[in-house]
Amino acid sequence: MGIDTKMTRAWAEIDLAAIRQNFNAAKAHAAMYGAQVIAVVKADAYGHGAKKVAAELEARCGAQYFAVATLSEALELIDSGIKSHILLLSEVHPSLYDELVRHESIIPSVFNIESAKALSEAAKKRSTAVGCFLILDTGMSRIGIECTSPEKMRAGVDQAEVIASLDNLEIMGIFSHYACADEADKSSALLQTERFNEFISRLAERGIEPTFKSMCNSAALTEAAFTDKYDLVREGICLYGLNPSDETARVLNLKPAMALRARVTAVKTVEAGVGISYGHTFVTDRETRVATISVGYADGYPRLLSNKASVIIDDRPAPILGRVCMDQLMVDVTDIPSAKADSIATLLGADERVRADKLAAMIGTIPYELICGISVRIPRIYTNAYDNINSD
Repeated sequence: MGIDTKMTRAWAEIDLAAIRQNFNAAKAHAAMYGAQVIAVVKADAYGHGAKKVAAELEARCGAQYFAVATLSEALELIDSGIKSHILLLSEVHPSLYDELVRHESIIPSVFNIESAKALSEAAKKRSTAVGCFLILDTGMSRIGIECTSPEKMRAGVDQAEVIASLDNLEIMGIFSHYACADEADKSSALLQTERFNEFISRLAERGIEPTFKSMCNSAALTEAAFTDKYDLVREGICLYGLNPSDETARVLNLKPAMALRARVTAVKTVEAGVGISYGHTFVTDRETRVATISVGYADGYPRLLSNKASVIIDDRPAPILGRVCMDQLMVDVTDIPSAKADSIATLLGADERVRADKLAAMIGTIPYELICGISVRIPRIYTNAYDNINSD
């Protein structure tokens, strides 16, 4: 069999079996609390390919709910054949409401009265009713009906009541988002829970009782401090096999689903005292075999990993030498005699030495940023795909 042309330079392998395993683990854990799981597939499923991931979860795991950030992301799923409900986690600009209300499976989120009125008018024009979620700001200070003080709580309930009274809108759910659920100190997150519960209670006093309540993200699902998982858990980072942080419980047996691989394009031997890459930030102190790998920061491999990280070649670590270039990087393969042109390097994956969380810690960021940042010029290759296998 010849080389797949998609894999001649660099590629990301997406293990759909791992994603199914992670989803099913979260689903089983949430079910212990009477909750269902929303699979968060925004940002192209955190770089894993939203259409393919959603199709796999809908067909093989019975996923009934997905969540995205934008209308265009929702429409992409619908165009690919997804039939499940799709929750929009952010408000959509009113200029797009006429398009939004055409799709029964899309569930918009609202918190602004004027926007809600525009959505109501768009639904009325189409002679349809739109089910929507209210967004609460319980302490994230991002978007949502504010309820972070007694005064804001009262005003916020009034605001929600106005939205709920609008024609052709049905408040089917309500959600908020934790700011610090993935930290050891849960005091801030638990205060958000109190505000969320109080707001729901005050709405109920006014006869407004949304069917679905959602507060928990991946961290809150696994942390015992959050005793109420509510109705819908929004599973994001855990779906892709990574823990929200080093301070959260490891109860789901997650498997990272993405591996970034690339080919060695050249190997050369240089003497001691030779500078490597831009700026010569690394200078050899011995005779060194240098391998060039066809991945750079334009592919989403962070330049900040220069002189810090290693890649894996033939199951051995090869340290990065000098600065990561736009399209290439160099590594030390002096101690890997088998390394040669066309060898395959793993730059990120399930191997503990190149896990996204480990690499992220080296440069003071989070694994979310690394996996979301893998460029569109890196083709995604799916393994264990539903349409290519007979069994697991």
